[in-house]
Amino acid sequence: MSAGVQLHIEDSHVTMDNGILQVTLSNPDGIVTGIKYNGIDNLLEVLNEEVNRGYWDLVWSETGSTGTTGTFDVIKGTSFRVVVEKEEQVEISFTRLWYPSLQGKLVPLNIDKRFIMLRNSPGFYTYAIYDHLKEWPPFNLPQTRIVFKLRKDKFHYMAIADNRQRFMPLPDDRLPGRGEPLATPEAVLLVDPVEPEFKGEVDDKYQYSCENKDLQVHGWICTDPPVGFWQITPSSEFRSGGPIKQNLTSHVGPVNLAMFLSAHYGGEDLVLKLKPNEPWKKVFGPIFMYLNSMSTDDHASHDPFFLWEDAKKQMKVEVESWPYHFPDSEDFPSSDQRGSVSGGLHIRDRYSSDECMIPASLAYVGLAPPGEVGSWQTECKGYQFWTVADACGYFSINHIRSGDYNLYAWIPGIIGDYRRDVVITITEGLGSTDCGKDMQIYIPMGIWFTQ
Repeated sequence: MSAGVQLHIEDSHVTMDNGILQVTLSNPDGIVTGIKYNGIDNLLEVLNEEVNRGYWDLVWSETGSTGTTGTFDVIKGTSFRVVVEKEEQVEISFTRLWYPSLQGKLVPLNIDKRFIMLRNSPGFYTYAIYDHLKEWPPFNLPQTRIVFKLRKDKFHYMAIADNRQRFMPLPDDRLPGRGEPLATPEAVLLVDPVEPEFKGEVDDKYQYSCENKDLQVHGWICTDPPVGFWQITPSSEFRSGGPIKQNLTSHVGPVNLAMFLSAHYGGEDLVLKLKPNEPWKKVFGPIFMYLNSMSTDDHASHDPFFLWEDAKKQMKVEVESWPYHFPDSEDFPSSDQRGSVSGGLHIRDRYSSDECMIPASLAYVGLAPPGEVGSWQTECKGYQFWTVADACGYFSINHIRSGDYNLYAWIPGIIGDYRRDVVITITEGLGSTDCGKDMQIYIPMGIWFTQ
C-alpha cells in the first residue's frame, strides 16, 4: 500500500504522485508534459515540445460557417487551483474563462479541465466542463478531444480490439522519401519504411475507427520494458452521435485519442451549432488513463496479448464503477442523483400475423434529447444513454442524468427506426420509470410507425 497521493506545486509545473506513477502538468496551462511509470522517466514523446504531448483541444468556427473545419485550439488554462488534496485523492483544475474582449479570438466557452489521481491506482482520470452562457455569441464546435502522444522509441504495438491489434509503422515512415501521399492527406503509401515489413502498406488513421458502443478500451504497448498505456472510457453518455457513431482511436505517432465531438463520418450534420441566446453546458468524461506492466521474469512478459487482456479486465472494473463517486463537481451527478427507465419492445409484422407480437430481441434502446425519428444519430449537444434489450424485448437503462428525453430504438435485422412519441423527464433521484410492457412497433409495408 502506498503512503497516499502527493501533490507537488511549482511555479511552472504541478505533479501528482501516488507512488505508482507520477503525472506532471504545466502550470497554469494544464498540459500533460510527463508521465513517469515502471522505470520509464517519461512515457510521452520527449522529442516534442511540452505543449505537444498530452492535451485537450478543440476546433471551432463562427456561427454561419459551413463545413467541418475551423480554428484549431490547444486548450491552455489561465488559472490553476486545487480542488481536493488528501491521501486518498488529488483533484486539480485548470480553467480558462471567456470574456467579450476575446470575441473572435477564442471560442466563447468557459473551460474547466480536471485531473484526478487516486491512492493505489495505476493511472489517472481526466474530464472537462464546457460552459456557454446565454448572452454569449453563438458558434460552431466541430470537434473536441484529448490527445496523448507517446514515445516513438518505446510504443510500437497498438490494440483496439481482440481482432484489431498489430505492430505499427513509425511516424518517420510517413515523411517524404519514405512515404508517398495519396488522394487524401491522411493516407500515405509506405515505399521505404524503416522496417521493411511495412513496405507497400497504406497508412491512414481512418483505418482504426471504431463505433462508440465498442470503443471502451484501446491503447499501446511498449515491450522493453513491458508497459501498456490504455484509454478506458466507461460510458459513452457524453459522446455525440449515439452507439454506432464511429470515432478515431489511435494511429501512427504513436498517438492515443479520446474523441468526444467529431464530424466523422456524417459531415456537417454532426457539427455542434449553438444558436443565439442558447445556453449550453456539458461534461466530457471522466475517462481513465490506465497503465499496466509485467515482470521481466515472466516468460510471457513480451507477449502484448497479456497486457491487453489485463486492460480489458480493468475496463470492466471501470464500467461497473460508473458513474464514479469521486469527481468533486456539482456538474457530474452521482448514482443517487440519476434515474432509470425500463420497459418492453415488441413488433407486429402484418405479413407474418395480424395478432402475433414478436419480441424485439436484442434491440438497441436508448434515451437521447427530444427530436425526430433517428435524430440521435446527429445529436451532439446533450447526453445519450443506450442499452440492448434481452431476448424477450425487455430493457432497463440506468444512471440517466436529469433532463428531457425521447426513447429511441432499432432492431438488428429489421428495417426502420423507432421513437416513442412521449417526452420522458428524468429528475434528480427519480429512481425507476416504467415505460410499460405494451410499447409496440407496427410494420405496414416495411415502414415503422407508432401507436
